[in-house]
Amino acid sequence: PSMFGLVVVDEGHHSTARSYKRCLDYYRQNPNLKILGVTATPDRADEAALGQVYESVAYDYEILDAIHDGWLVPIEQQMVSVSGLDFSHVRTTAGDLNGADLAAVMEQESALHSIAAPTLELTRGKRTLVFAAGVDHAERLAEILNRHRAGCAAWVCGKTDKDERRKTLAAFASGALQYVVNVGVLTEGFDDPGVECIVMGRPTKSRALYAQMIGRATRPLPGLVEGLDDPAARMAAIAGSRKPSCLVVDFAGNAGRHKLMTTADILGGKAADE
Repeated sequence: PSMFGLVVVDEGHHSTARSYKRCLDYYRQNPNLKILGVTATPDRADEAALGQVYESVAYDYEILDAIHDGWLVPIEQQMVSVSGLDFSHVRTTAGDLNGADLAAVMEQESALHSIAAPTLELTRGKRTLVFAAGVDHAERLAEILNRHRAGCAAWVCGKTDKDERRKTLAAFASGALQYVVNVGVLTEGFDDPGVECIVMGRPTKSRALYAQMIGRATRPLPGLVEGLDDPAARMAAIAGSRKPSCLVVDFAGNAGRHKLMTTADILGGKAADE
């Protein structure tokens, strides 16, 4: 520990996890150690305070700030009301919708078709990343999309063979696939600026998770804003590009006691919990 004066934690919202704490405590044997955490989502669904690890916020820059400064593309939201979609009996686990309960709701035949049909209609030719509630949900959703248009969709999950995942994402990047349906593997760290649309087939109460998912579509096309010093010039370049904005498609049903995230929670600025 005495050999290291600085530890930088990427995806710093994980810092309160036991495994991260164990690592940080080891290096903290050096009394002069500095720790810097960086994250696009400095909040957790379980509301564990990052103040357990960090003494202060050095710099705060929200998605909305980056849009206004011309570093990210504007976000458009489309809400789709799905009759029969009922989250009211889904339990809450660690601050978010219980995974098994949510998957059971989303995997119902009527829900699958009520998500697939608007997805095909609203996304048209846009390269689209679909977030699913479970493995079966992802597989069935991709299957239904392909039924409508053969070969347009594929799905990946944590157990997908790495070479197979690589081929799928390469086909997606080239435009050979329009849709990739995924289960929690294309959130943190997935970088494809060509993604134009996010389909939220995985409702969530977690602002951090929601921000990560929609963030996959907010990057401007490569080489578009680099070298432009003026926010107005960057925004004009984005507006005149093939990707002037990104689309987020959410599905609304009976949320019951749950407060489900929408883009309003990300773009609403700094507001009190109330």
